[in-house]
Amino acid sequence: MICLLAIIFYYLFLTLCYLYITYNISIFSSPFINNLRIRSLLTGANTVKETQDSWSGWKVNEKKTITELLQSEFKTLHAKFKTVSIRHIEELHAELTAWQRDGFITKKFSEQNYNLFVFHPPETLPHARSIIVIGIPQKITRIEFFRHGKRFETIIPPTYIFSEVRGACTEILSRVLGEKGYSVERAILPMKLLSVKSGLGKYGKNNLCYVDGMGSYTRLEAFYTDYESPSDDWGEKELMSSCTTCSLCQQACPTHCIPESRVLIHADQCLTHFNENDGDFPSSIPEHSHNAIIGCMHCQTVCPQNKKYFRYHPVIVSFTEEETTHILQKTPRNSLPQTLAKKLEDLNLYDDYSHLHRNLTVIMKQ
Repeated sequence: MICLLAIIFYYLFLTLCYLYITYNISIFSSPFINNLRIRSLLTGANTVKETQDSWSGWKVNEKKTITELLQSEFKTLHAKFKTVSIRHIEELHAELTAWQRDGFITKKFSEQNYNLFVFHPPETLPHARSIIVIGIPQKITRIEFFRHGKRFETIIPPTYIFSEVRGACTEILSRVLGEKGYSVERAILPMKLLSVKSGLGKYGKNNLCYVDGMGSYTRLEAFYTDYESPSDDWGEKELMSSCTTCSLCQQACPTHCIPESRVLIHADQCLTHFNENDGDFPSSIPEHSHNAIIGCMHCQTVCPQNKKYFRYHPVIVSFTEEETTHILQKTPRNSLPQTLAKKLEDLNLYDDYSHLHRNLTVIMKQ
């Protein structure tokens, strides 16, 4: 009898303990649950579900490969990328050397344009294994200048304003690869050739790189990394098939630098070459040919492959009468008003400042 009473009291004790603990948990957890519900009402979101989804998303990300993570990140920029092995750098160098040796480019042009390339990884990344080649779609930027009460409008072609997209690419690569213990550094290489050889794009007859979904309005960037990509996308150069039956770019070129017999243009005769280097414009170039403050758009605007990608930035960048005067009078760069210097930097025109007075003068004559 005593044993039976002991058992009854023991189970009664356990029941009371359970009720006490349950009551206290409900008291302390109610504010937390209510807080989640209030946040849900204010934001229109299910906070508890968001927490669960975030946890699930984290677990999914843990399972993603580096390639999948990069694809997801670059998708936010509407960008595409390819990866190639570091060993192909010498092939790029050899091809450019052959162009000069075989007379496709002049020694002067090579010294002016190709001496900037660096055909080896930087000292800060001596164990580089791969090159990541990226294509980002870009728009045409309209700019206007005021002089003696008159307004003059021109453009900056796509790909010339690059600081923001380069910064975004650097941030994505540094974050994704950095979390895995890898490093990245920008590669200074012949981007069109590299992009075509990587399969990111194809050559047009005008020697520009066309990326599917972007046309030639594509900013190309490349980065070294010590991450060894499982894929090496290196291949042969390809010409867009549509170019074989089209000659619109040849007809539109004001300097006739696009030949019929080869893909490589006569780059030393291209209008872009002239307005990006010092010296007077050749008299053979008609003044009305100048359609941009830097670069040239003639062959790109007539190209059928570019029609659906032709876009202007919504904002026109303006230069005041005073700012225009500084440019035309060749005010030394280190003496420019801060606002003008900042505007040129934002447009990535600061390094080309020495050419702007000449280019702008010709545009204003039209």
